[in-house]
Amino acid sequence: MSSIDHIKQRIMAFVDDMVETTLVSETRKDELRALCDAICPLTPTPRPIDSQGASEGVWLTRFASFGAKHSDNKPLQHDTNLMLQSFGNLPNVPARVTKLHQEIEVASKAYNNVVFVTNPKGDCDAVIVMEGKYSGDDEHPQRYYVAFEQVSLKALGGQTDDALRAAFGIDPETPLSKEFRPPKLHSDIVYVDEDLRINYGSLSGFYVLERLKTPGFSVPLNH
Repeated sequence: MSSIDHIKQRIMAFVDDMVETTLVSETRKDELRALCDAICPLTPTPRPIDSQGASEGVWLTRFASFGAKHSDNKPLQHDTNLMLQSFGNLPNVPARVTKLHQEIEVASKAYNNVVFVTNPKGDCDAVIVMEGKYSGDDEHPQRYYVAFEQVSLKALGGQTDDALRAAFGIDPETPLSKEFRPPKLHSDIVYVDEDLRINYGSLSGFYVLERLKTPGFSVPLNH
């Protein structure tokens, strides 16, 4: 077995053993970061911005160290509110994150975060789609500069917008979609192959993602 396969097996075993409702200890998080640091120099795609198709697809977040203070002390599945998940653009009402996707499409330069949530009663599933565009430069070939510019909340169970607002306790007149001025963010794709991607974020977080063979929710992908 090659070094890359061995390290990759250890990374996947780590995330497979995780309990998504339980916060990983700092010691265990350091262990995973060390594995990521070890595999990154072995990436088959050292310049992702020159090989953008390697990162295109629908990705499931298997581990996230968010970096941001309001989220870094929480597991993947956690209680939050819509405002925190939308750069302050959705209402400050409670919700629970159940799953995180990221969807990248080369043709449109889409770099969308898709956050699956449920209301406090657990009887209404919805998704927050944070729409972004990416760009890059030759100086930082692993870096994707991302400008998020629109966010929306959409029901997953066929509910009307009014029913969705009622389920989450949102004022009836509040819009469920909003454009906003993009914050300046970037994320380095330090490793990517046919089914694994590792990102180091601009807020000191790091992420392990697994490619899904399912259609995109926010873009027409089916990889």
